[in-house]
Amino acid sequence: MATTTNISAISEAEYGCEHLAVHFADHERGQRFREAFLNAQLARERLTSGIATANGLNKAPSSGLRPAYTCLDCSERYTREDRDAHAEQSKHNFFVDSRTGSLYCWDCRDLVYDHKLERVRSTGFANPPPVKKRTFSESSADEAYVRSNAIKRACTKEGVRGLFNLGQTCYLNVVLQSLLHDPLLSIYFLGSGHHPHECTASDCILCAMSEAFADFNSGDKAEGFAALNLLLATWKSSPMLAGYQQQDAHEFYQFLVDRLHLSAEGHEAVPDKKCGCFFHKAFYGKIRSSVTCDRCGNVTVTEDPMMDLSLDVHVQGKKRLLGGRENGTFLSKPTTLSGCLESFTAPERLVADQYNCGICGESAHRATKQLRIKKLPAILCMQLKRFEHTLAVSEKVEGRIDFPLSINMLPYTTKAHQKNVNPSKYVYDLASAVVHKGKLDAGHYYAYCRQGDQWFLFNDDQVTAASEAEVLNADAYLLFYTLRSLATGKE
Repeated sequence: MATTTNISAISEAEYGCEHLAVHFADHERGQRFREAFLNAQLARERLTSGIATANGLNKAPSSGLRPAYTCLDCSERYTREDRDAHAEQSKHNFFVDSRTGSLYCWDCRDLVYDHKLERVRSTGFANPPPVKKRTFSESSADEAYVRSNAIKRACTKEGVRGLFNLGQTCYLNVVLQSLLHDPLLSIYFLGSGHHPHECTASDCILCAMSEAFADFNSGDKAEGFAALNLLLATWKSSPMLAGYQQQDAHEFYQFLVDRLHLSAEGHEAVPDKKCGCFFHKAFYGKIRSSVTCDRCGNVTVTEDPMMDLSLDVHVQGKKRLLGGRENGTFLSKPTTLSGCLESFTAPERLVADQYNCGICGESAHRATKQLRIKKLPAILCMQLKRFEHTLAVSEKVEGRIDFPLSINMLPYTTKAHQKNVNPSKYVYDLASAVVHKGKLDAGHYYAYCRQGDQWFLFNDDQVTAASEAEVLNADAYLLFYTLRSLATGKE
């Protein structure tokens, strides 16, 4: 029979790292290591706390949403590629992950766990106070329990849990997967953004989302899970989405964002009022529409909130671009995301019966309309309109639309031609691509989501690794981009 000391050694060996043991064997060296680890954690907490507050989204320090790694020897921050090169050249071995605060060991080529460092992180002390240990009895089942549960979870499983299809619910799964992988939302739902145990609202969407984020990030499970409470809350909130028939993923996204906004504390339900709630800042932007009268030059400006951009993939015949005729035929833009955005923000000629100028009088005449983005959200959803509905026919538009891993949205904003504008503050990184396969009224959704630097294909509860080339070659229907620097977003 093993002793209590042996049990402790077994459990720490299962969870720990032999390279950490070398540091901790020397008291002075171990103390320096703990202090460097704590300093890295405090710096990370200062950054994430500024992002997570509802009023701090526009004031948060600039922070890339891709992972960064702080070296515990030199305190410098590196990307994943630079981290590897730095470790190989300098022989510096330990780094702190900016997303989770976890410790990465270069020699192990993996994230590692140590109970002493976890106490440092949880208590905020470099030399944490001793914890009174439970006394094990050799005649009890304690030893067997420790042995059976002291198993390290494979790091490759972290953040790649699938969602079970509950009956034609793939539309919900792909949207939820896209949001579950967003760092900003993870900070909110896994932090103090919403308290389900204090909430008294019935069928609360926020409670259902909090449960989904908790399940998704559960450290002791790797298999798929079911977002049952979110589905039930959706059905009770929207009769149109209730039932087991196939739904449109874009419509569900709009419903979900709207319900999250309306459920948030301190939200403004009146569109004209400026809303300071977390979800409005995260998901909502603003579109400016300018209509210029051809007769007198008067410009009428209106502004409306936006929660996504719906982009036409068939440009020819849809917009009458100024100067866009060649031999009597309207020119078409290339089938790229940038081409769709250029078409969306290009001047459009209105026919005579669509505009009545307030200056020229009530008689209808021609005018030019142009849309521009006045305010961008932190999480930008773009729909590539593949479902065409006319009086004569309803059909699905097939074919790939080229989209990039990163995109600068400045050219499509009201500040496009202003001087002294920093274009780097308008850069977005691709976080998720949702694909619809099948016919108009019968098909299946799946999604590619980025977890750190790795892409995964989420097909309900089936999860497989994917390459960037595979993602970029997908016939995307919804694209989710995240703002690289949260220091922007101001109007």
